[in-house]
Amino acid sequence: MQGQTPIRFSMSYAKGLAEYGFNYHSIIRPEYKINYKRLDWYMNNLIRSKKVDVAFACIEPDIDKYTCKPSGYNHIHFAYKGNRLTRAEASKLIRCKSYFLRDILPVYNGMNYFTKHVGKSLSYHNIYV
Repeated sequence: MQGQTPIRFSMSYAKGLAEYGFNYHSIIRPEYKINYKRLDWYMNNLIRSKKVDVAFACIEPDIDKYTCKPSGYNHIHFAYKGNRLTRAEASKLIRCKSYFLRDILPVYNGMNYFTKHVGKSLSYHNIYV
């Protein structure tokens, strides 16, 4: 990172992530606080499937809408490259309750998706292959 500002480094990182060609994304919002071990467990379960080639995931803190500060809870944003999965298929692969998982949606512009998630107050992020 020598010679680069944090913003420029984040943009380079986001561009690199966009080059993986992730084509679907979703959110896991459980009723408890997520730690990095749980995130890794979920994503390692996902990529064991032959339908998923690579995944990226990050933990994002929930922001209290009144104080604009982290509320103490968090959720997972993840994107993957592979076949389209239904919520039921994805929750079974990930091994989470189906009501924790939001709809699986296409990633239309990878750069915009990753620019939103990289460089913020993410407590943890990882690539899974």
